[in-house]
Amino acid sequence: MDLKGNKITIGELLADPRAKAVLARRFPHVMGRPIVAASKGMPLDRAMKLGAAYVPRAILEETRRELEKL
Repeated sequence: MDLKGNKITIGELLADPRAKAVLARRFPHVMGRPIVAASKGMPLDRAMKLGAAYVPRAILEETRRELEKL
């Protein structure tokens, strides 16, 4: 999947069933939360920076690589 230099939005990722499945599998605890809906316009790189406060950087990078392989 083309992540557009990590500028793809969360909304674009969630619109792709394959990417949504990856995110749901890796982050099931946040998928149903309102913050996800509110973040649809946020680019992936910003979401990763914010997420690094809660999720180990290695997990974020593994997820990004998995999304790239789609």
